[in-house]
Parts: sequence; C-alpha cells; structure tokens
Amino acid sequence: MTSTKSFAISKRMVYEAWKRVKANRGAAGIDAQSLAEFEENLANNLYALWNRLASGSYFPPPVKEVSIPKRNAGVRILGVPTVGDRVAQTVITRYLEPILDPLFDEDSYGYRPGRSAIDAVRVTRERCWRFDWVLEFDVKGAFDGLDHGLIMKALRKHTDCKWALLYVERWLKAPSMSEAGELRRRDRGTPQGGCVSPLILNLFMHYAFDRWIRREVPHCRFARYADDAVVHCQTERMAHWVKQRLAERFAACGLELHPDKTRIVYCRDSKRQAEYPVTQFTFLGFTFRPRSAKSRAGKLFTSFQPGVSREALKRMRQHIRSWHLPRQSPGTLAEFSAKYGATLRGWWNYYGSFYPSAVWPVFRHFDLALAYWARRKYKRLAGRQRESRHWLAQVARRAPRLFVHWRLWFAIDRTLGAV
Repeated sequence: MTSTKSFAISKRMVYEAWKRVKANRGAAGIDAQSLAEFEENLANNLYALWNRLASGSYFPPPVKEVSIPKRNAGVRILGVPTVGDRVAQTVITRYLEPILDPLFDEDSYGYRPGRSAIDAVRVTRERCWRFDWVLEFDVKGAFDGLDHGLIMKALRKHTDCKWALLYVERWLKAPSMSEAGELRRRDRGTPQGGCVSPLILNLFMHYAFDRWIRREVPHCRFARYADDAVVHCQTERMAHWVKQRLAERFAACGLELHPDKTRIVYCRDSKRQAEYPVTQFTFLGFTFRPRSAKSRAGKLFTSFQPGVSREALKRMRQHIRSWHLPRQSPGTLAEFSAKYGATLRGWWNYYGSFYPSAVWPVFRHFDLALAYWARRKYKRLAGRQRESRHWLAQVARRAPRLFVHWRLWFAIDRTLGAV
C-alpha cells in the first residue's frame, strides 16, 4: 500500500523517540503537560504527532524559558520544550546522529554516544604531563550565538533529507516564552535544553573549532566538551598565538571567547619549576593543579593532576544540606540509602575517578549529618557528638553496603571513628 504522507517518518520512529524521552524524564513545557499526563493518552498523542511530522505540517510550539543560577554569578536561560516537541526533536536527532557523529573529531566528547566527560578529563590529564602549557577557554553564550545560516549550510553538506532540514530550521526559528509570558522571536542560537540542540552545537563547533585547529595548529592537541575546551601547547608563545587566532576565528563565526573563562595556564610539577601567575584551571568539574603524589618506589613528588573542584565540593555539600537529614528523625538509614544512595554513588563514580582523596570531605560531611540525625533520633545519643560518631562507625562496620563510601572506607583500611 502506497503511503500518502509527504515524508517517510514511520510510527515506529515516533514510538522509539517517545521511549527515549520518557527515560530521560524532564519538566513540562509551556502547555504544563507532564510526561505522566502525556502518557495517559499515549496512543492518540503519538498518532497525532506522527501525522503532523509525516505530512510536513508540524510546527514546534514555543519553548518555555527557565532561569537557573550559574556556578559563579548570573543566570542561565534554559529552553524547555513540551513533551510532544521533545519526542519530535528526538525523532530527528535519532535520524541525524548516525550521519553526523562519525564525522566529529575524536577529541570531541560532549553529548556523543560512547564518550563521556570522564574520557575528556582522562585524556587532558595525560596531555598535561606531556605539554607545558594549556589554553583553557569557554565560548560565551554558545547556544545563544549560533548563526542559523552557517548551521543549515553545514547540515546540507551532510544530508539532503528534506524533512530533517525542514524541521531543524523550524526549531531554530521557533520562539521562546519568558517566565513573564512574553513571546520572544529568535534569529540566532538554539535553545539550551532542546533534544536536538546538543547535536546542532557539536556540528557548529566541529567546523568553527575542531577542523580549524586541526588544520591551523596540528601539533597542538585539544579536548572539547560542547563549548568548554582546552588546547595543549608546548610553549607560552604558542599558547598566546593560539588564543589570539582563536578569538579571530570565533568572531568570524559569530561567537566570542568568554573573557573570564579563557586563560593560559602553566602545568607546573616537579620537573617544570618556572614562575607563572596561573598554574591551575578547572575543566568539567575538576581542577587541574600541582598536587602531591607518590611514586611506585614510595618517593613523594609533585604531579599536575585533576581533582574535584572547590565549586563542585560546595555544590555537593549544599545538596546534602538541602536533604535536611537531622530533621528526618522518623527515617531510617535504610530509607536514606534508598533515597540518597544513588546520588552519592554518582558523585563517587565521577569525582572519585581522579585524586579521590579530594572528594572525601563531601562524604565526611554526609556522615556528620547522619551523626547529627542520630543525636536527634536516639535519646541516649542526645548532645553526645563523640558517641554518635562511634555509633555510626559501628553501624557502618555491620552494614557497609548502605552507602558507597562506607564500603570503600573499609576496603581501603580506614575507620569512621575519625570523622
């Protein structure tokens, strides 16, 4: 039977996209419809969406602007699409990703299957041992500054799929709605928060940065995660030259280096002892700086290593405080494990990957909160800090699998009695 639809978008493609959207969860868009509400009438919602996508009549609704605080100062505006629009974007992303991803550079790590931030940190650590200088940079408002014409030019170079090109262009031009209800038109950029936006950013940065630096300075290595990147140079002079040329390159592409997040860093260690005002940088939540290390022979030396950043430590401690553990006196440790254990494991699996001793204070902070909880819950421990910590140590010995750091603590021959 011949299809009467304009585009070869199948119902299966829409359903598979829905499964990914559901797994990723996320907030409601401007229609205030949650994932659960969308699923209540799933068959009809997906059929209507497929019908519009396949006929070419789908126009994305405005994205909902949500302000979230930045790590240092100011706010970042996220664009939250509706559930249905996230499904539609995922259909196109799933189609384009197998076409575009193989083109991307091996040192591009952000939003790519089979690659992670940990991979980027690992390769950066190894190159800091081989290169004396690092140019750290961040693109100011990268998602907001992308040139629509350049995006579509790059996309047409790799696909002639009419419906993919049509819908990407419509998403680029789709307006956003502010928190005050004001509708804003868009002539540049792509909403940070959309499902297709990371792929668009990677495509843009592939031509604006990755291919350019491979061509212009092939002896310098780099690692990029979305709009955050580092470039390794052998000399300070080369680092300054790359910085200047990179600023010119981004200006030609309509982008700008972030003035506060772009700097040249000297990778000081035991072998590199020259004087330079900047000897550390932060990349993907890790601060790279001179740190004490021990050789296999047991000799102490200084190594340029990544460890969890001060900002990340602060955020994790604030997150623990937001749980208000001492106030949950009716709760149990098993309930806390079920509720917060996954978050603690995530922190350890990420920030404990490099120089793990730097992240231990976060888990110590958590244990102190548990000891405070115990003093409020059990009368015999009320007002007795030392006894409450001793009690917690005994529990940890009996049930080390309740929390990831308890298991690790005893595995490396440490004791909770020191907290």
